[in-house]
Amino acid sequence: MLDKKIIIVTPWFEGFAGGAELLARGMAREFDKRGVPVMVFTTCSRSPYDSWWEDYYEPGVYTVAGIETRRFATLKAPAQYQAVVGKLQRGENLTARDEQDFFVGGINSDALIDALGEYVGRDYEIIALPYFQGLTHLVINQYPGQVSLIPCFHDEPQFYWGTTERLLRHAKHIFFNSHDEKQMTIKQYGRSVGRQIVESVVTGVGVELPVCDNGQEASLERLPKSYFVYAGRKEVGKNVPLLCRWFTSYAEKFHSPTKLVFIGGGDKSLVPQSDHFVDFGFVPEALKHHLIRHSKGVINLSENESFSIVIMEGWLLGVPAVVSARCAVTRNHVRRCNGGLYVANGEEFSLALKYLEDNQEVHDLLAANGQRYVRRAYSFDAVLSRYLREFRQDRQLEQNCSTAW
Repeated sequence: MLDKKIIIVTPWFEGFAGGAELLARGMAREFDKRGVPVMVFTTCSRSPYDSWWEDYYEPGVYTVAGIETRRFATLKAPAQYQAVVGKLQRGENLTARDEQDFFVGGINSDALIDALGEYVGRDYEIIALPYFQGLTHLVINQYPGQVSLIPCFHDEPQFYWGTTERLLRHAKHIFFNSHDEKQMTIKQYGRSVGRQIVESVVTGVGVELPVCDNGQEASLERLPKSYFVYAGRKEVGKNVPLLCRWFTSYAEKFHSPTKLVFIGGGDKSLVPQSDHFVDFGFVPEALKHHLIRHSKGVINLSENESFSIVIMEGWLLGVPAVVSARCAVTRNHVRRCNGGLYVANGEEFSLALKYLEDNQEVHDLLAANGQRYVRRAYSFDAVLSRYLREFRQDRQLEQNCSTAW
């Protein structure tokens, strides 16, 4: 066991359920279960869909799902951030100052950063995530070599900014969610940052289903008899419009009664008003699992993933995955375990869905392959042990240096 406490720094905690937030929530819960004390430092912002510069919560100490959670007022600098977003939308070149303003003016908290200083250098391991939010940059750059990073990198413009190289240089440890994320980072920054990246650890993300998950809300009037599932945020960046176009083409080409069920928050306007789609919005976990378990499979065409918890949940629930061939992370998960199909265009997408519908034996075999893969590589015991191994090595090095001195 670890003889230090862990602090997790993340912009949102409790109300929002994006991938990085699920990762933070799962880590906090599972470390606590195993007797490793955990605190969460977060902002008073409610979610990325609410104003980042308004404090929904009062600053203070809360208990969220049994975890001590400290909330801090946000930095109020929307004009600074929005000026850079305007440049990005217009396709203008950014200066180094613009890149810095993007992160400083985004979701951030000077009060949190100052308060964290009390714990730096003491018996705490501090982990910040994800890289895309300014809070992570400011925390790690304020305390270089003292705070570890879970970057959750995607292949997007911000990944190539000088601010990202600086973040990598200042991180104590870098914990990658997938081998593909690490390889992408080595390719871009291996020469300039060096061992800090090359010797970093691929921890993965812990994914397990609750023991008691009976799907008590199983009878739903709008639930189709046959359907695939998209579970996650409805965003352009997640390729939801493309998914809707491809699914419409599939349904019309094969005259299929099978629907596409959407689960999760985000922009409802991205889902067309059509008989092909059913949008349940945000639902409780038990109902989400019920919907996935009784589906034909989970579809995730996002090209920007550092792990993809939802396809792992799908495998644990006994359904295969359909993913984008253009996303190295999800494509290679599918290839490693033979747990689904990856598609590069609308024609391949239609054929993949038709194949899964017509071949139940293959459908079940792919799902079983994926289930074994998740249980072997991404149980919380397996994932958390990778973090603890790094922290223990640090501790041993400190003790050796102290003895030698």
